[in-house]
Amino acid sequence: MKRITVLIVSIFLLASCKKNAFTNIAKTDINIVTELHVQNANEFVEELIIKLYKLNPKYISKNKNFDKVSEVIIDIFKEVDINKIDKTGKENIDYILKGFDKEFSGDRIYFICKGLYGMINASYNYKKEFYLTDKILSEKKLMNTAINIETLVWRLSNTKIKGALIIKTNNIHNEKINLSFERLFGKLINNQENMSRIISSQQGRSVQKAAKRIVTSIFLPIGF
Repeated sequence: MKRITVLIVSIFLLASCKKNAFTNIAKTDINIVTELHVQNANEFVEELIIKLYKLNPKYISKNKNFDKVSEVIIDIFKEVDINKIDKTGKENIDYILKGFDKEFSGDRIYFICKGLYGMINASYNYKKEFYLTDKILSEKKLMNTAINIETLVWRLSNTKIKGALIIKTNNIHNEKINLSFERLFGKLINNQENMSRIISSQQGRSVQKAAKRIVTSIFLPIGF
């Protein structure tokens, strides 16, 4: 009986090793680097959601579908049906614009972050794992996502109702300015820009950021 058990375990381990070996062979260096950038982006967005609700707790109570921040995170990060997504990228922009609409009385954070993550997810072709045979990512979509994040930061800093920001980010505590949001957005922007430049370098092309005046006015569609 012991011999049979040992044999079964050995077969299982051998099969697992072969599977891992095949997976590694099927991945290029760029695939592995891309997966790391996806993981970073997801972690940054999740941290952003938590921090926004912590500083603006009133909005979770305005969410008609979820009572907890953890439920919001699960919904935003849930898998999408590729066959049903908006291939124009307009839907994600609409989510963000709804969050900034001064007439909207619901959960602004939910819609802004849902649109933000949707754009980032689209820039990676809605994938978390990448292989040798996968379609090459668009360096333009990655860079445009970075630009959109800058636009989002600008709107957060300038959209007010009766003189007060609709969503608080950086604040002053104990006479010290808390710039944690600024640093977090910076990480997210750099993550997208770096991935864009890696892809463009691999393809022997160059990618340039749009002019600053565009950055502070509109969101660029990240299609599929």
